[in-house]
Amino acid sequence: MNYIKQLDSLRAIAVILVIIGHWIPKYNVVHRILNGAIGVDIFFVLSGFLISKILFDNRNKAELLNIPKSTVIKNFYVRRTLRIFPIYYLTIFILYIFSDRTGTDIKSSFIYFVSYTSNFYFFNLQHWDGMLSHLWSLAVEEQFYLIWPWIILFVNKKYLLPVISTFVVIGILSQFVLSDVYMNDILTFTCFDAFGLGALLSWITTYANQKLKKFYVIISIVAAISVFFYIIGAIQNMWTFIPLRTIVSFITIWVITYIIINRETNSLRFKFILNNRMLIFLGKISYGLYLYHLIIPYVLNSKMLSIYNNPLLPDIFYKRYWQHLFLLENIIVLIIVSWLSYIFIEKPFLSLKKYFGYPNESMYNNPLLKAGT
Repeated sequence: MNYIKQLDSLRAIAVILVIIGHWIPKYNVVHRILNGAIGVDIFFVLSGFLISKILFDNRNKAELLNIPKSTVIKNFYVRRTLRIFPIYYLTIFILYIFSDRTGTDIKSSFIYFVSYTSNFYFFNLQHWDGMLSHLWSLAVEEQFYLIWPWIILFVNKKYLLPVISTFVVIGILSQFVLSDVYMNDILTFTCFDAFGLGALLSWITTYANQKLKKFYVIISIVAAISVFFYIIGAIQNMWTFIPLRTIVSFITIWVITYIIINRETNSLRFKFILNNRMLIFLGKISYGLYLYHLIIPYVLNSKMLSIYNNPLLPDIFYKRYWQHLFLLENIIVLIIVSWLSYIFIEKPFLSLKKYFGYPNESMYNNPLLKAGT
């Protein structure tokens, strides 16, 4: 699939929402409007769309070129491994080594983080564990990657749409059924609606692209209704009509569809956001931003607090500005660390993807092959 830079802007918005959700005090009214869970749900929808699109495209190429689908599966997992594993495992191994200083139970729960099952760990525990808490969503994504390629590549094409729709329904219904269960939203199957709606858009762009504009009209209406329910939920500070994840997923699908339809034209609105260079940059390093954003404040704040407690600083300076200074320095350090991580760790591993390419694009575009000769 061709690179869509506006989706990096959407990634940036998602990770910013997560950071706001974790860095701004819970009593702040901003949590009613910019709940950090929104950012995670946006990531899930993006994953459902992009991963499904990659798999759909390469299934079609493999079938056309008579290439074993096992080759696509192998290359998919190798490429995902190169993208996800290096900084993730580096981070959790470092946290394990310095476990006594992390304020977490990583030593006793290490197996859950190594195996990408931390969402089940937190659900069984029924509470979070400091700087490890956000890793549940990475576990859910990895579990999704374990099952989804097999479905997309091997299910009969005429059943793909019903299967995707079933995943959406399972995600929505499971959230209703488990609505009284604390932390139900970190279970894998309660996230299926977000992944499934992303996959639905991917199916439309692959197999029914001529209906994309009609789909956009429908999803615009659904998104408008979702915004209404979101506002009601924010005012009441509760989500009873439709699960918050489903609401956010519909709105996200509308945004992605809008981007796909208008990205090549001058009619793209909100260019100052979607084409914003800073947001695109933050989107590229969003994995590091997400992975490190709970760790850096823990490391920095205790040290900076001792500096700001310096008796030479006026009391009014300390009382009025220290929280803002903490926030500013955390933002700066997080961006720098994530950028360095991207340049010196992530990029070198990503460069290895070229050795595990998908079916040859130039062969796929060959008109002779398309003609079946």
